[in-house]
Amino acid sequence: MLTTTTKRRAGAIGMAAAAALALTACASGTSEETEASTSAAPAAEETSSAFPVTLDTAMGEVVVESEPQRVVTLGSHEHEYLYALGVAPVAVPVSWQGYDNGTGPWAEEDRIAAGAEPELFEPGTTTYDAELIASFEPDLIVATYPNHTMTQEEYDLLSGIAPVVTRPATGSDGVETVEWGVTLADELTLLAEATGTTDEAETIIEDIDAAYAEVREAHPEWAGKTSQVGGFYEGQAFVYAASDTRNQFLANVGLDVASIEGTDAAWMQISAEKLDVLTDLDSIVWQVATTPDARTELQALPLFDSLGLTEKGGSIWLSDPVLEGAFFANSPSSIAYALAAFVPMLEQALDGDPATEVVEFSSEG
Repeated sequence: MLTTTTKRRAGAIGMAAAAALALTACASGTSEETEASTSAAPAAEETSSAFPVTLDTAMGEVVVESEPQRVVTLGSHEHEYLYALGVAPVAVPVSWQGYDNGTGPWAEEDRIAAGAEPELFEPGTTTYDAELIASFEPDLIVATYPNHTMTQEEYDLLSGIAPVVTRPATGSDGVETVEWGVTLADELTLLAEATGTTDEAETIIEDIDAAYAEVREAHPEWAGKTSQVGGFYEGQAFVYAASDTRNQFLANVGLDVASIEGTDAAWMQISAEKLDVLTDLDSIVWQVATTPDARTELQALPLFDSLGLTEKGGSIWLSDPVLEGAFFANSPSSIAYALAAFVPMLEQALDGDPATEVVEFSSEG
């Protein structure tokens, strides 16, 4: 469904050929080769014309004077967005799942295509390590999906090192954005503007939109069905806000994720005696891969078995760590992986027959 990597590889081959031709022209000096070299000049001019660019971010306007050459990312998935755009950051945070190169297997093809071999670092979970970040000599710092909300003081400090791109101030719908709730299209568009890769972003977004549309067209019966993403933490169940990127994924395949009141914050914990607020959902994706004991604890809650959700067989257990990582990443490369895994489980959970087993996805086959 998604063919952006193939398209980018073809583009890379074309650029390599053009570079080789230009080198030949320099060596031989023939009129024919000189003409070929000259014909490549407009492309370079077109690239440089994208800068300087002014970006409207949640922390204010940011000016990027020229095409960044040394990008450092601070969040959990921004580097995967950059790989998809063909941009190779020089440093990225360590993977929360312990993967090499800071990212999961779903993004390896994009990373290799971008030629990225980033240094890995611990950016700080509550305060960014400005001295460490400065040591990478960045000319652009990206924190559109940060591991903690950036303070004005931190922003000012990091801005003394390089321009800092946080999430867009408003989405394409004109509404002010919230932390960790920006759409893939809006985040990718902003990063493309910052790196001079707008054409690549448009192609990627078109491909992703088409992939989601294909699922919706194949499942018109999902329209109006309700769903949510949840889990178990410190003795209580919880669900994420409708704006959370994981719920955005479910919404993009045609499900209603806004049916639970009170999820204006990033997430909402639900006490055991109030678990029945989930009863009318048609399905719920329970994240239990990182915390496998959570499944047993959820099922042991007094109201769990009596929920209409449970009686309908609507629980989807996300027990595979690779899928959990891809689902969380919500990046161009992870969408295809997550779609392939989730569509069969959603089909089983939403078929109207409580006897249908929802077969859990396993990355091990």
